[in-house]
Amino acid sequence: MIGALPESLSVEGEDYPIRPDYRNALQVFEVFSDPELSDQEKCIVVTYLIFECFSCPMDVIEAVRDGFNIEEAQKQIQWFISAGIPDGVVLEKPVYDWKQDEQMIFSAVNKVAGRETREIGYMHWWTFLGYFREIGEGTFSYVTGIRHKLNRGKKLEKYEKEFVSRNKELVRLRKPKTKEELEEEAENEAILKDVLG
Repeated sequence: MIGALPESLSVEGEDYPIRPDYRNALQVFEVFSDPELSDQEKCIVVTYLIFECFSCPMDVIEAVRDGFNIEEAQKQIQWFISAGIPDGVVLEKPVYDWKQDEQMIFSAVNKVAGRETREIGYMHWWTFLGYFREIGEGTFSYVTGIRHKLNRGKKLEKYEKEFVSRNKELVRLRKPKTKEELEEEAENEAILKDVLG
């Protein structure tokens, strides 16, 4: 049906109800950017997050042992997360990170939606993504425009260079840190506090 929002995904001909709220989709992005998880663990957790029939990741493991086709499920999840963009579409180097840019993204999405989307009890991922894709001028689009130029090696305008020099942490996309890196940072901060008194 035209305009219908998917509420289930088909795996080997069987329809499975899903958790289509945008918050679950955003959690999928967090899982896939987690350097602590193996690819197999990511697939298991993402399957649990999206399919309603699983109450925990262990349920997914049991279902796979019983014949659930997790590879097909991952293809269906990818279709759902991409809002139906077909496989083979070449995406450029990212210019935003859902977690790092969370505040800018929600500010821009809220502007398009005309309301605070985080206060809504439920919003289908495709609805949220529709708002996201309609983001116009603002801080988020300005920052992603600069990142896009940097990714392509294009020269920045003088005012863009000034913005970057004043907002390096806002413009620079950070790679997620591993548990070991976070622990090392915490140790270094503790040592620095001891030294400085």
